[in-house]
Amino acid sequence: MENEQKQASKITYQGHSWGLKISIIEEIESGRISINQASLKYGVSRSGIQKWMKKFGNLDRKLREMGGRSPKQEIAELKKKLQKAELERDILETALAIVEDEYGVDVKKKFLSQYQRDTLKDLKKR
Repeated sequence: MENEQKQASKITYQGHSWGLKISIIEEIESGRISINQASLKYGVSRSGIQKWMKKFGNLDRKLREMGGRSPKQEIAELKKKLQKAELERDILETALAIVEDEYGVDVKKKFLSQYQRDTLKDLKKR
């Protein structure tokens, strides 16, 4: 009987719902809020949120899929690739202009599709 009374008076920890945990993790992983901001907003300890992220979060899996790179590193790499592609495009446009000047052949009209010609015109306007 005494044991039953101890259990009845014992304070139980109800915790947070799985849905709340997942929504907090999604907010953090999407970059809308930081762990500190989530801790203040939802009244949950930082360490608790970090444990949830380790247990339920997708960030580790995403990092592995990206080859171990962080989102900032991925963005920096994509910016470098974009700069390289823009440089290659500029070189090709210059080469086409030289061929047109030297040989008097409008290479763009002769070999490019209408869509590609329109795209080049739009790029020149910018």
